[in-house]
Amino acid sequence: MTVDDVTHTQITLLARAWDVTPGEAVRRLVDHFQHPSPAAAPSAPASNRVAVHAIYDGVHIPGLYDPATQALTITEGPAAGTYRTPSGAASAVLQALKPHVKPNRNGWGFWALDDSGELLQTLRRR
Repeated sequence: MTVDDVTHTQITLLARAWDVTPGEAVRRLVDHFQHPSPAAAPSAPASNRVAVHAIYDGVHIPGLYDPATQALTITEGPAAGTYRTPSGAASAVLQALKPHVKPNRNGWGFWALDDSGELLQTLRRR
């Protein structure tokens, strides 16, 4: 596939801002439009969200988990954004920090609750 020079420049700029390859930037954009984030839909009030974090490759990644939708928002860093599932958010972290590593991760065991340090698994709906 070829793209015009203006589009190529825009994709390259976006990739630099996200600290990913141009191909990864395109994949994220396509994924966003194929799977809109829960932020576009009604969700639990912000006060019901649970502060979580992960530490991967020595990097602390803060986030907020929404028990009503099970979405997880990474609040800062190269993978910042809202993901439909904790596993999707975990995969995004791996892709951003170590793109050569297979990004499949169980998000329920990847994220920990800020207040107790327990795994997010403890809040999982049955």
